[in-house]
Amino acid sequence: MGKGLVVFTLAVLVCVSLASSQPPDSKSTYDVPLSLQPRYMVDLPTAGLSPKGGFYVDSDIYGEGGVLFYLGVGFARYFSFGISYGGLRIIGSGDPEMNPRPGVQLKARIIEESFVIPAIALGFDSQGRGAYIDSLDRYLMKSRGIYAVASKNWDLLGPFSAHGGISYSLEDDDENGATIFLGVIKTFGDFLDVRGEYDFAINDSWKDNPKVSDDGILNMSVIWHVNTSFSIGIEVRDILTGNKVHLDDLREWNRGLCIEYRGIL
Repeated sequence: MGKGLVVFTLAVLVCVSLASSQPPDSKSTYDVPLSLQPRYMVDLPTAGLSPKGGFYVDSDIYGEGGVLFYLGVGFARYFSFGISYGGLRIIGSGDPEMNPRPGVQLKARIIEESFVIPAIALGFDSQGRGAYIDSLDRYLMKSRGIYAVASKNWDLLGPFSAHGGISYSLEDDDENGATIFLGVIKTFGDFLDVRGEYDFAINDSWKDNPKVSDDGILNMSVIWHVNTSFSIGIEVRDILTGNKVHLDDLREWNRGLCIEYRGIL
């Protein structure tokens, strides 16, 4: 286990312990409206989803001029559907290299959060991140595939939430199997989120490359909520990889920009 993972895991445990130690009569944030609950930490899902009649339009801007666009709606109180599409060199110079197919996102919340019990959602996401590697029939960062995730909110000097889940990617030509992930979101005031997530990447054969750290994938972001509908943020991905050689230099730590708009139909 790498030092980065140890520090991140300890930070999560300390925050959860502090939040759980709040007295029973302290304010809980478990009743955060669906419309305000984050659907993702950075790239990894939470149990949050769009409410019935709600919609979202997102975009992720990342390395090599890459852009991903997302569009989704809430069809029922606890079910949402979305699609995504994008590619590399959409911004900047060079011919665009589009993803081979659109991505699909489905999520259903099967257990609602209470003061003690976390919210639990089942979902499917076929959208990976980064370049699509034709020879391996996968994205640089594998799509989440089929997953289950639990989310719990507390009041820790303001809203604080912890998330954890298990997933099975259908991009399994190189290595199959499930992986697990976890993360936290801390909100300051009503306008600023600091988010961190860690994917153990158990199902990723690239971690066996001797030139690459096997510490998994650590991502972080800072999100500014301009208002209840519009948010913009800065993302840093694959922090533990640093500048190590990874798949012919295609993968290294990188910065990105995310934009999100939420509304009600």
